Amino acid sequence: MILVLSGTEEGKEVVRKLHEEGIGIITTVATEYGKKIFEQMGLESVCLSGRLDADGFIQLIKERGVDIVVDATHPYATQVSLYAMDACKRVNIRYLRFERQRIEIPEHSFVHKVKTMEEAVDKARMLGKRMFLTTGISGVSKFIQLKSKKELYVRILPVPEHITLCINAGIPPMHIIAMHGPFSEDLNRAMFRQYHIHTVVTKDSGDAGGVSEKIRAAIAEGIDTIVIERPDIEFPKIYSSTDEIVRIIKMQQYS
Repeated sequence: MILVLSGTEEGKEVVRKLHEEGIGIITTVATEYGKKIFEQMGLESVCLSGRLDADGFIQLIKERGVDIVVDATHPYATQVSLYAMDACKRVNIRYLRFERQRIEIPEHSFVHKVKTMEEAVDKARMLGKRMFLTTGISGVSKFIQLKSKKELYVRILPVPEHITLCINAGIPPMHIIAMHGPFSEDLNRAMFRQYHIHTVVTKDSGDAGGVSEKIRAAIAEGIDTIVIERPDIEFPKIYSSTDEIVRIIKMQQYS
């Protein structure tokens, strides 16, 4: 049995490919929104929702007879990856890390690279008033401290719980853009113009996250972009091809 931690589009692709190969799989997602996507794919029977720590992963591994874990979570979901690696080490099964390739962030006077969310908040204090957050729901709690000095616009997934969290945090409903990306450069430019944005905040989520399009759009509009670089985790090995992940699993399954 293969366990896929599928918090990304590529994770869903791995699940789909393994299912088509007839390989036994289960997948976990953190939210009900993620589970609904698997329902739309016709794969609800293999999908479990909920957050697990290392002990939770070990229990699931033992209950389902898992012999390989594929970690295809978001590059910034560091705690989940640490839990998964710890669980695999403790029960002595194989751990495969899939991660989107990093993009080359352009060197430009409008582009400001930082290491952490906290550094991004500090940098944002020094930049324009109208801010466009594209860091996901996790970034809202960090940036909300600026709401008395900045106008915060938030682009998040269309998840009711996330929208409620934003409103409860003090983000006006008209400042919440609930859409599923990625977004083209033209659409980003249109949104930045629509809301008269001065500063964009993003993570280096790779091409699948539409980061290049955001940065190009911001530069074209003369807008500052704060890019939060990926956290450094020491993985055993990183794969960036879903086909390679499937090939490795098939070799082990049929060897």
